[in-house]
Amino acid sequence: MRGAEAVLSFVDLLGTRMVRKDRRAKAYRVPELDLKIRTERTRREARLLHKAKLAGVSTPTVYSVDEFSIIMTYLKGRKLGGNARELGAAGKVLASLHNSGIIHGDFTPYNIVVDKGRLHVIDFGLGFFSSRIEDKADDLITMLRCIENRDAFLSGYRKCKDYDAVMRRKSQIEMRARYQ
Repeated sequence: MRGAEAVLSFVDLLGTRMVRKDRRAKAYRVPELDLKIRTERTRREARLLHKAKLAGVSTPTVYSVDEFSIIMTYLKGRKLGGNARELGAAGKVLASLHNSGIIHGDFTPYNIVVDKGRLHVIDFGLGFFSSRIEDKADDLITMLRCIENRDAFLSGYRKCKDYDAVMRRKSQIEMRARYQ
């Protein structure tokens, strides 16, 4: 599979099917800058996956990291659906990430794998560490624009310690021209 930032492939590690995420060179970038961006994003994503696990969020387990690739567990399942229970649980997951200073960067139903009722968050490639309310509000808006049952999601997101401040900033951001 090919995304905007990386190519995913399956690999065998110790007899187990894993996913390898490779960040490929971008010809439009200055080569030195491209090396720096790909290296930093690869390392940051591995750190984010680890820190999310420490926050109680289920993510792929990282087995190997090199300059431009990560080998991690393959999580089977389906993308997040629209039922209220799952959306509420997804809201709690985002709150846990935000409470731990993690901004996912692309928190959408496509980056949440559901298996036997358990939610797993994948693809932290656009993520970063931040405690800024603005960043949390942007992350929240990304998800809310993808789902219909926003109330169910927000019922779970209330676990965010900055919930009121994030909601106020969300309203301010949505009034900006690019969201109208």
